[in-house]
Amino acid sequence: MAEGTGRGEMISIWFFVGALTLAYGLVLLPYGAWEWFGHHEPHTVLNNLHPTFWWGLLLTLFGTIYTTRYWPRREDIDKI
Repeated sequence: MAEGTGRGEMISIWFFVGALTLAYGLVLLPYGAWEWFGHHEPHTVLNNLHPTFWWGLLLTLFGTIYTTRYWPRREDIDKI
């Protein structure tokens, strides 16, 4: 049971993990695209791999999967 809500609702921790991962991905993805396609890459050794863009894409995909998979549904709350 969720402490402190007073209603006895249970929300999976994985929903919050997915939401936070999705938020990070939505920040990194446009910034990585701006770096890559705007030719604003930092002068580092592996800048040709565009890690900000790829990590942003990966985090957005995983965050979307986890958020939709563990979205709190009414029938799950009614079982309690």
